Amino acid sequence: MTERSIIEPCHHGVVRFPDVSGRTLSGLEVTLPTDLPANRTLCLVAFQQQHQGCVDRWIALAESAGVPGSPLDGVESSQTCIVEIPVIGTRWRLGRRFIDGGMAASIRVPRVLARTITVYTDVAAFQRRLNIPNSADVHALVVTRDGEILARSSGEPDDQRLDVILTALETPRKA
Repeated sequence: MTERSIIEPCHHGVVRFPDVSGRTLSGLEVTLPTDLPANRTLCLVAFQQQHQGCVDRWIALAESAGVPGSPLDGVESSQTCIVEIPVIGTRWRLGRRFIDGGMAASIRVPRVLARTITVYTDVAAFQRRLNIPNSADVHALVVTRDGEILARSSGEPDDQRLDVILTALETPRKA
């Protein structure tokens, strides 16, 4: 975790999630944020393979609070969901089949494949649009389908960060 972690509810219209194309590891082509699986989706944005452990910790905590961990988990009734978004540089796009296929082959769990959306794009431009200073941390964003970012945090999850995210998801913390 960097020293300047972000923990904040967001103000309407300040920063919006950029329109980007992606593909789930189960093969579904999507346009984000329009095709997010829920009205309020926890998007875990990662830039490095070594971020997976942090992403997994965010997912475990959010799921333990009652947030569906995959689009396959009956999202319609809860209005919230979790997706993980590995952001990969455009130069790797030609190797997408190999990269995504390798990830999918190592995961093999349908609910995880459905929640993992790879985005091949200009990483620096993507980060600028979201006011993300670098690729050092995982970023947890609560995003609506129209791109509004309701809350954001970065780095390792803890009680304070989780509370900000759960408040934006309108999910009360389970005792």
